[in-house]
Amino acid sequence: MVPSIKPVIGITSSIVSHNNIPSYNLHEKHIQSVMRAGGVPIIIPTGPEPMAEVWVSICNGIILSSGEDIDPNSFGANPSPKIQNTNKKRDLTEIELVKYAQKHRKPILGLCRGVTMLNVALGGTVIQDIETSNPNPINHNQQAARPEPTHYIQIDETSRLYQILSSSNIQVNSIHHQAIDQLAPNLKKVAVAPDGVIEAVEAIDKTSPMIIGVQWHPEEMASEDPSMQKLFDTFIMACKN
Repeated sequence: MVPSIKPVIGITSSIVSHNNIPSYNLHEKHIQSVMRAGGVPIIIPTGPEPMAEVWVSICNGIILSSGEDIDPNSFGANPSPKIQNTNKKRDLTEIELVKYAQKHRKPILGLCRGVTMLNVALGGTVIQDIETSNPNPINHNQQAARPEPTHYIQIDETSRLYQILSSSNIQVNSIHHQAIDQLAPNLKKVAVAPDGVIEAVEAIDKTSPMIIGVQWHPEEMASEDPSMQKLFDTFIMACKN
């Protein structure tokens, strides 16, 4: 019996210094969540930009992973005093990945930084610091363990995300200080936090491949929370098609 072909999932990465040597870095739980869902994960390095179409061509889907702040220059803004570590080269790589994934109709899943990067790549902008921009912010940078859910979000019951998670009111973890500001024209808001921060988006065009971004870290929760693993399961299934 010939085994079925598993979809190859490209996951973006950060650059860190390991023993003073620049190295690519990706949290292991991204890999584990994809493998549990039946995908074959590969790590996409940062740049050069012309490689983006090659990476997309060998992958069945793209995950924009968590990581640094998005450089304000990537969405035409000046830096806030609250801006933290950025990586402009990574931004440029991910913008190109989104462009070519759309061109070749490949599914995209954005996680934490990934949802704001998805929005920027499609023409949106970013709140550089929630606490200084929102008049009544809740805590979006939890001190609890990363897998622990700490605040509720409200999900649009007409959305694809609702179909996946089967609930309109769930608790999520929260480890970020940036968020979506102006929404990209071809994305729609499908979940919000109690303070109005956008927590999830998806493609407006229902005929497009699966394009979903979430502001929390489902990869941190997926091993214990079946609904979070289902997000990866559904993404991998979309990549098979």
